[in-house]
Amino acid sequence: MQKTKIEWTDYVWNPIKGLCPNGCFYCYARKIYERFGWNTEIRFELHDFKAIDRLHRKNIPDGSKVFVCSTFELFHPEVPKSWRRDIFNTIKINPKIIFQVLTKFPQNIDRKMPDNVWLGVTVDQNKAFKFDKIHPFWNNKAKIKFVSFEPLLERIPFTWLTKYGFDWIILGRLTGFGKKHDPKREWIKELVDRAKQINKPIFLKDNLQEIWGGPLIQEFP
Repeated sequence: MQKTKIEWTDYVWNPIKGLCPNGCFYCYARKIYERFGWNTEIRFELHDFKAIDRLHRKNIPDGSKVFVCSTFELFHPEVPKSWRRDIFNTIKINPKIIFQVLTKFPQNIDRKMPDNVWLGVTVDQNKAFKFDKIHPFWNNKAKIKFVSFEPLLERIPFTWLTKYGFDWIILGRLTGFGKKHDPKREWIKELVDRAKQINKPIFLKDNLQEIWGGPLIQEFP
């Protein structure tokens, strides 16, 4: 576990190592693995799992936010259920820390979230909102549910969010590819305006500053 520059969290915890098989074309972790020649074998590093309790006692203040599996898809079919079981058992025994779980595979969510989990789904295009794929996320009784529009690759209507409910949205652009995939300001404004109308907190990542133009909204639930 280590401190992170990701603006909406405090730490990242990556007990699952290796190259994520999801293969998103914009995956920053894949670039890092390739650049530094890291071991791409998918594995569960038990010493990281055990270390979280030591780090909690020594370094992690109560109320800290921890992004779980920032470089790997926790609910990918290739992740053994026993690995998820150990991860969520660790989460349960650290109730004073907030663990943020973000997935592109909401259809594989296989458990009720502990109260100290913020459960999120990544939506970069409209096809990610297919009901048969996303309904396990909407139906989950997580205390906080959020949607991460990062990277926001096309205009996404707000109707799905208002229909099923959420507690927080994050918006960001795709970095490392120039500006050809940048979202239009009106796409961002539409989501921001609708979220404001229903009093939901909004977090605009720093990488939107040039597109947004004004002060960034960076709220938490």
